[in-house]
Amino acid sequence: MTCPECGTALGPDARFCQTCGREAGATTAEPKRSAYPSWKRWSVAVTMGFAAALMLWLLLIPRADTDTSLIAGQAAPNFDLQTADGSRVRLADLKGKPVVLNFWATWCTPCRKEMPDFQAVYDKYHAQGLEIYGINVGESKVAVTDFRNRVGVTFPALLDPEDKAQTAYKILPLPATFFVDRGGVIRGVYQYQMSRAQMEAEVQRLIAR
Repeated sequence: MTCPECGTALGPDARFCQTCGREAGATTAEPKRSAYPSWKRWSVAVTMGFAAALMLWLLLIPRADTDTSLIAGQAAPNFDLQTADGSRVRLADLKGKPVVLNFWATWCTPCRKEMPDFQAVYDKYHAQGLEIYGINVGESKVAVTDFRNRVGVTFPALLDPEDKAQTAYKILPLPATFFVDRGGVIRGVYQYQMSRAQMEAEVQRLIAR
């Protein structure tokens, strides 16, 4: 008989190995295995990565299915939303004015980047009748107000807690911006971050109509 630990030869009646002290009848414990095999951990990681990528695509990548998206030439759907300061805005009441509707959220990086440009365009063209409304998608009044105060936004923010305007305008990616003429007709649709030059070009066309 030999020691199961070190291989030392043991006497027939030996209870312990004199070399390593191990009990003669004991067996070597199997190493503890992970509760999840490596293939399962790998598959979980791949699934989570795919889900994250899909969510990013749904939120930020512009859609190509123009059959379901609003396009230039269509009437802008009416809405009745509350502003962050408690007043109400109905699009139908704004006929006769050029209007820009920007759907945004505080967690949307492109939305945050283009917000100062919208503010600059508002400052420049508001005296000519331009109205800009930032329609927030699903966030609280506190979150919206805090962001506006930090960035220095003064054009009205509209709250859409039940996603009624978002649904009516068929918004999928953010940001999404609609340029509406004095007659309530959509003249431009952008479902990605706009440049200052793009904003001004669209606004000038609206004001000239």
